[in-house]
Amino acid sequence: MKKTVLLLIYILIFALNAMLSWTYSLFGSLKNKPIQATAETTVPLSGSYACVLNNNTYFYSLPDEKRGIFLLPKTYYVKVLDYQPDYCKIEYLYDDSVLEKITGYARTEQLTFVEYVPKRPYLYYIFDVYYQIGDTQIEDSSFLTQLKVSCVYYGDFYFGGKTYCYVLRGDTFGYIPKPDYVSYEENTEYADYLAQKTPPPSKEPDENTQKSSPVQIAILVALCLLVPVIAALILKQPKRNFYYETEEQTEQIP
Repeated sequence: MKKTVLLLIYILIFALNAMLSWTYSLFGSLKNKPIQATAETTVPLSGSYACVLNNNTYFYSLPDEKRGIFLLPKTYYVKVLDYQPDYCKIEYLYDDSVLEKITGYARTEQLTFVEYVPKRPYLYYIFDVYYQIGDTQIEDSSFLTQLKVSCVYYGDFYFGGKTYCYVLRGDTFGYIPKPDYVSYEENTEYADYLAQKTPPPSKEPDENTQKSSPVQIAILVALCLLVPVIAALILKQPKRNFYYETEEQTEQIP
């Protein structure tokens, strides 16, 4: 009988140990499994902004792939006027004494829509172009050998293996060969927004110092309480019958 009970104890300990290992592996796998977002994509509202994050986002005069005018400056924004699955109607820059707001289209898949209002959404960039005037036969004509023209930069345009700039001069838009010195500083506002929104990675605890889960602790406590109780029941001596002993002793009295 005792051997049978001991065998049952061993089986119970083995089962609890297996359950403990399974629980540990289950919680570990759940902890390490990435959580996928299930939020539904919302349609951007009119007047919201979208960031340009690649180098080939064209500003189109019409929602047609063949009507690209220039490449929107990377890391800057456009204002969304009307959201459509293929092309969004957008607005770029604003009106002032030297700038002119323009309205057109951009491919929806190439825009990154944001939920905030950027502090500096558009690239405000004015540069000078210098044109050399050819030699003349007129004496003392050096007073006008170079002509400077100020242009508002809107974006680049590639054609025939060359790079041009789409610019505004006065009230006229047009293309000029892009000077080598023309460059602009990227807008870091979207990158800063992502850095603030993303929490720092949590430090993974060492395997030797990793804390046990509540389920693991409960199983260990149950195991510690159950084994001594069963062992005590096995090792306990059977209780002798008081009346039988008394009667037997009485019979032995002379």
